[in-house]
Amino acid sequence: MNKAIIPIVARLQALQTASHVVSGRMRTIAEGSDRQPLAALLREVNETVLGRTLAFASGAGPQVTLEVAGRRVLRLVAAEGIAGADACLAAHTLDDGHKDDLIRILQAVTPRGHPVSVGSHPIGRGGDEVSVGLPVALLADLLLIDLDALPGSAGSTPASLPDNQALDMPLTGAMLQRFALQFGPSLMAWLIIGGDDDGAFAGPDEMVSHLGGFLDNEGAALSAQLDRLATHPGGAVSLMLGASLLEGHGTLCARQGGGLLLGLLEGETAQLLPRAWATALAKG
Repeated sequence: MNKAIIPIVARLQALQTASHVVSGRMRTIAEGSDRQPLAALLREVNETVLGRTLAFASGAGPQVTLEVAGRRVLRLVAAEGIAGADACLAAHTLDDGHKDDLIRILQAVTPRGHPVSVGSHPIGRGGDEVSVGLPVALLADLLLIDLDALPGSAGSTPASLPDNQALDMPLTGAMLQRFALQFGPSLMAWLIIGGDDDGAFAGPDEMVSHLGGFLDNEGAALSAQLDRLATHPGGAVSLMLGASLLEGHGTLCARQGGGLLLGLLEGETAQLLPRAWATALAKG
């Protein structure tokens, strides 16, 4: 298939998909078995050109209501069962400064293992005339979600390391950098803050900048979460978050010797993490 027509085919398939209607005129857009329900939410917004109010509800309880138009999120109207939504709720129109908060809110309403439903209503306050807001394409890019992916397009071949990045080859740098290098190009972007590898990074500047911003704001909280998995506070530990074979990406976290690594890893390669981590530790 010509790559140029994939977005068109994806949108046609979305329109042709039979809807599962639940109570209150809501319809299910993601089942509990879906690997990444957030992708379904973003694609629903991406299909909305005329101004509408979209109410999303998770089977886990959280709910959000968005005003959308022109494939942009204009406003957050309501958020139930979600903490930290005040800044977005107070904004008359969302802008670039709200994108990280909005992403956290959307992630909270789409936890894995629970169905997600949506209801559509006329937009209020003349929002369909507003041409600003946050483009859904921007949110998808930050989350590494392909809005035009065709269902079932992800490969099922088991992941393997590139031939030139075998686990037994000599690697440069201290422990965390050696760990990162073992994944080769499958680790699309990564950054290390602190420790012997402080400042080491690889990948597109925009991705690395986003990783840096997250570590600046959430590094302490992430380290506290890692303490729950480590054998002792501050101990060496690695963790994969949100790995999805369907969408193909996840977030790699690792800590060792005062250094904290954050990276964006292809989902299928996530299964190599235990072996890569053990090898990097052994070579330390």
